[in-house]
Amino acid sequence: MSEPTLDILDINEEFKKRLRKAGAFYLKDLFVFTVSDLMDILEVDDETATRIQYKASELLEELLPEKYGSLSLKDLEKIEKKKTFLHTGSKNLDKILGGGWASMEVTELAGEFGTGKTQTCYTAIATALLPPEEKGLNTGKIHIMLIDSENVYSKKRLEPIFKRFGIKLKELEEKLIVRKPKHTADQIRIIKSLLPEVREKNIRLIIVDSLTKHPRADFSGRKVLYSRQRAIIWMVERLRRIALIYNLVVLVTNQVVGVPDPFKGTTVRPVGGHVLAHNVDTRLLFRNHRENIKSVKILDSSWLPPAETLIKVTNSGITDPEE
Repeated sequence: MSEPTLDILDINEEFKKRLRKAGAFYLKDLFVFTVSDLMDILEVDDETATRIQYKASELLEELLPEKYGSLSLKDLEKIEKKKTFLHTGSKNLDKILGGGWASMEVTELAGEFGTGKTQTCYTAIATALLPPEEKGLNTGKIHIMLIDSENVYSKKRLEPIFKRFGIKLKELEEKLIVRKPKHTADQIRIIKSLLPEVREKNIRLIIVDSLTKHPRADFSGRKVLYSRQRAIIWMVERLRRIALIYNLVVLVTNQVVGVPDPFKGTTVRPVGGHVLAHNVDTRLLFRNHRENIKSVKILDSSWLPPAETLIKVTNSGITDPEE
């Protein structure tokens, strides 16, 4: 059976009209929204919003029990097999990540300036345009979304990376969508509008470079810390739900702060605190090793063991030190 649409949901037509305007056409799309989102979209109280989500879940479990009902180990294995892995550009990094950038989750790339985070993301743009047999995501009419809050996007920077992988720049022009948020509210607006674009344009990779730049600038000081953290958790959770429901890859870069340590001197840790740490699926820390060699460490993951490797950052993307 195909995915059930909103048409079968027993709510008034005005609600359905508002949900479609917000990008929801299938029952599963309601899982992308939080209760607060539905309250805002439908202008209802929390009880009504929760009741609508409950009814959608009930219908999906009834109509597609193999996907939304009580799942057996066999069912879970089938879902796990749908996960795809995107080549990072580095065999070393692919190895510790279990095959590459995983779909159905959010992967965080944290590190100081100059540790290769953006170049790693740009390499992913290129590898995403490779065919699946080469560990790419390009099955035809796909798109990639780059949310460039750092304002560093450059087509020239991508040219040598595309040349390395034998991809024509025409692919970039046709399949890369770039958004440049000016502040936190603008970044939230862009992420909020992703759902219909993901479905209509078959977006297979979303990159946010960086997730925390605008929130750090817009909400400085302890008095607005709650507002900053709330904005960060909303963005990462919306991205996570879209990745899970539509089986796509999401990469977000993050800044770091220095933390004094009486034994190790000043160390660095990712911005965002526990809110971000508990809501991304895999968290990586990029550090300078020597010259253009960087270390990448798995700080935490919902499914990967701790590991560390070395990558090489070049004009043609990331690769392995020995290459």
